[in-house]
Amino acid sequence: MNDTTPGTTPGASPAGANPQDQQQGGREAPVTVHVQYLKDLSFESPNAPTILTNTGQSPNLDIQLNVGARPLQDRIYEVVLNLKVTAKQKTEQEERTAFMVELEYAGVVTVGQVVPDERVEQVLLIDCAAMLFPFARRAVADTTREGGFPPVLINPVDFVQLYRQRKAREAAASGDGQEGNGASTGNGENQQS
Repeated sequence: MNDTTPGTTPGASPAGANPQDQQQGGREAPVTVHVQYLKDLSFESPNAPTILTNTGQSPNLDIQLNVGARPLQDRIYEVVLNLKVTAKQKTEQEERTAFMVELEYAGVVTVGQVVPDERVEQVLLIDCAAMLFPFARRAVADTTREGGFPPVLINPVDFVQLYRQRKAREAAASGDGQEGNGASTGNGENQQS
């Protein structure tokens, strides 16, 4: 026998349900994603159309990724992935910018009471970021393709390592008598396509 109502997805919460009451197999879900969305998207190709007809080398890509989270209500947060992709192409005379993509991809999530308070930051910046990443990756690929370039497929990201780097920076900053703002986790990642 199927326990779902026609037109619903198993495990999905009904519209208007209290996020704190959402259960999964008799237990509260650790994370509930309510909505995900494009918060901001920018694409520039300052040297088009000449850069599109240049059959020289493939562009060099610089990919930067930051993760941030901010509270909205009790245990409800907005998690934002900030991606910046810059492609530069060498010509015979100079290196020119082929394109730039800046993306803010966000989601609103509830972190359940089953997650201890001391682990909430990790859940937001690791688990929730990993859930949002494939959608942000696709938005970048679609945007670069629509801009006339081959789609940029960003390699998988180790959000655990990003979190560790963030904590190391915060510890170093507090050791120097400075306070880290804790607003984002960054990764300057260089890729070649």
